[in-house]
Amino acid sequence: MSNDSFYSKLKKLMLDNALAFLALLFLRFFMLYLLPGSQVDLLIDNDLNVGDNSVFVESLTQKLGLDKSVWGQFFDWSAKILQGDFGYSYIHASPVSTLVFEAIVWTLALVVLSIPISLIMGVSLGILAGSHGDNKISKILFGLMTLISSIPSFVIALILLTIFSFNLNWFPSDGGGMSLQARITGEAQWVDIIWHGFLPLIAVSFQASLRYFYLSYGLSEQVSRRPFIFFAKMRGVRGTRLYFSWYLPNIIPEVLSKLSSTLPGIISSMIFVEIIFSYPGAGSLMLDAINNRDYALLQGCLVIVGGCVLILNTALDLASVALAERG
Repeated sequence: MSNDSFYSKLKKLMLDNALAFLALLFLRFFMLYLLPGSQVDLLIDNDLNVGDNSVFVESLTQKLGLDKSVWGQFFDWSAKILQGDFGYSYIHASPVSTLVFEAIVWTLALVVLSIPISLIMGVSLGILAGSHGDNKISKILFGLMTLISSIPSFVIALILLTIFSFNLNWFPSDGGGMSLQARITGEAQWVDIIWHGFLPLIAVSFQASLRYFYLSYGLSEQVSRRPFIFFAKMRGVRGTRLYFSWYLPNIIPEVLSKLSSTLPGIISSMIFVEIIFSYPGAGSLMLDAINNRDYALLQGCLVIVGGCVLILNTALDLASVALAERG
């Protein structure tokens, strides 16, 4: 692949993601705009208790920019977003960007760790099942994975929480990403963070591995019908050597090219898993914003999370293009 071809694909990726981000801004604003109530009503009812002070209400409405038309509000909000201003959360008395970036670090840590774990699990089991044709091993694995795929990620999280936290008491159930003492002192050990994040990581990785399992299963069946596999078996190649030297090199490029398409599913699963485990990520923050009707915080969460998905998608697409260029 020439450099011109690579740069043309890069420009196309950047243009597609820029248009996707503009669509994200449009949908996020108008979906929340259609919700009942306003932030002025929320602030007055919950905290300020100013009664029927219409002058104060009008002043607050102007300060929040809610006196403008819907399109005026959208363009003002979009312009601030593009300048890095995601608004202010009056419920938390803090800038939205500060709250979201503190939470999304926890979410991205789980996402980055879950991708290789789910790849190893899904591809390994997919090759094992697909390379054995219609024998018992293949049928059992395929049936088991099909059964598990029908279980939503939050149900898997609840099962893990019930067994390993409530019944066996092996892992904490209090959430927070770290122990209570660490949250109070602000001094968390890596072992403590890993201990609290292990079950959420397993829940997300397990659900994500199902996508790679089906893809690897189908590719393994195709590879099994190729002549070089037949001749490898004739030469006595068996077991892990056959899987790693013949199946994996022919399967992994196709699997890696599909990483970007599976990323949104991983993020959506992550949000529900974080809520179940009370993990301090973007999912828990969005639930808090919904419960408090904190529109500014919810919009900021959705935009920043969506932007992170686009950035990760772009990085994975570029990696796929680079791999294709190397052949």
